[in-house]
Amino acid sequence: MIDELPSVTGVPSVTAAQMAEADRAAVDELGISTEMLMENAARQVALACREMLGSVEGRRIVCLAGTGNNGGDALAAARRLHVWGAEVRCVATAAREGLRGELNKRQHDILERIGIPITGVDAARLEEADLIVDGLLGYSVRGAPRGDAELLIREADRSHLPIVAVDLPSGLDPDSGEPLGIAIRAAATVTLALPKAGLMRTASRSLVGELLLADIGIPPAIYDRFGIDARRCFVDGDLVRVIDPLARIHRRTA
Repeated sequence: MIDELPSVTGVPSVTAAQMAEADRAAVDELGISTEMLMENAARQVALACREMLGSVEGRRIVCLAGTGNNGGDALAAARRLHVWGAEVRCVATAAREGLRGELNKRQHDILERIGIPITGVDAARLEEADLIVDGLLGYSVRGAPRGDAELLIREADRSHLPIVAVDLPSGLDPDSGEPLGIAIRAAATVTLALPKAGLMRTASRSLVGELLLADIGIPPAIYDRFGIDARRCFVDGDLVRVIDPLARIHRRTA
């Protein structure tokens, strides 16, 4: 089903440092709230799940949530998928008090009020799902995954279920594309705003799966300060397949 999305070639990429600055500029200089960016990201992740499954109605989806904004994206995506008829539950690497930032805690609280289950790693039961959403670690990752994040990455990979990664597969270095000891092997990666440089490198190809680029509302002018022209990324749609025919990242050509 993902093949039905519009495709783009020649998409620029950003380093983790550049993306951090772009996020900061969007929030601090333009006044685009982090909540707006998170809601946009969550919708795109949920859309990718629907593209992969054809329909999410009645399908069992487990969202893995870390303590940072990727975890918040996954929690918000769970709400979207619930509204669309999926049987959703979340597995978090930390209790509410361990989440970073009030926005992530708010996403957690909304799900509790809706009645979407949020469990710890000891009740993950990933083998009971049809699809996994990976929101464990983001582009600010430092060092190899450890603790509950490592346990969930290993369990997700052992499940052999399709995995949709939020922004980049957890455990992948955002710049080099090398796994940091252990990394999620995704069927599809929904990279947000622009691809992280590591996603376009040879080392990451077996882990990224289909590379989807999602518009979350960061204006292209933000990237001008890096000499990056991102003005034509979303002219054919706000969720697109990234095709690199020279590197053969995907089997289909443009």
